[in-house]
Amino acid sequence: MAHPSSRRGRRPADHGDTERSIRLAALTRFADQGFDATGLRDIAADAGVDVALISYKFGSKLGLWKAVVERVGVVKMEQLRAALSARPDREDRPLVASMEALVDIYLANDTVPRFLLRDASHDPERAGWVFDHVSRPLLDHFLPLIRRAQAAGRVSAPIPEMFFLSFAYGVAVNVVRRALLTGFAPALADDGEFRAALYATLVAPQLRHG
Repeated sequence: MAHPSSRRGRRPADHGDTERSIRLAALTRFADQGFDATGLRDIAADAGVDVALISYKFGSKLGLWKAVVERVGVVKMEQLRAALSARPDREDRPLVASMEALVDIYLANDTVPRFLLRDASHDPERAGWVFDHVSRPLLDHFLPLIRRAQAAGRVSAPIPEMFFLSFAYGVAVNVVRRALLTGFAPALADDGEFRAALYATLVAPQLRHG
């Protein structure tokens, strides 16, 4: 959709909205095509802005990519906290509630896991940026909960970091590969069935009841 405020010579009415439009367009392009195959002109066209504006605001394609990662990290933590606040009945099991919340976050928008999985390990600088701005905040949230559940005998987690990374990576991969999985198990086309399968496969086996 064209944005009149983004025409050459016109000052955008809301700089925050313009930057959000650019980040969202970049997120989708990076998720679909990867960093190397994505051009700033394509992102500019998708966002309805002049490509020079992207260079002005973000400096370079890498600068824009880093800004997208930073925003993904912030939004993911906001969504996690919001999801937990909506689960007052699970306050006695914060680890379970957090795991369920992360499943729901990825299910709600598979663009984010596609984006992170596509580029996170292809370049040391970009991998480090993803760790610092996405993985580290999540680890800081989950590790105390895992250790607390471990001390209470509710989970078997000899290495809490591995417990979390295996769970989070497993959710992301299965969400991204949902179409492939549905080819083998058509029932997974149903959102409720798919969520239940993710929980049964990646959450429930980690827990000890009682």
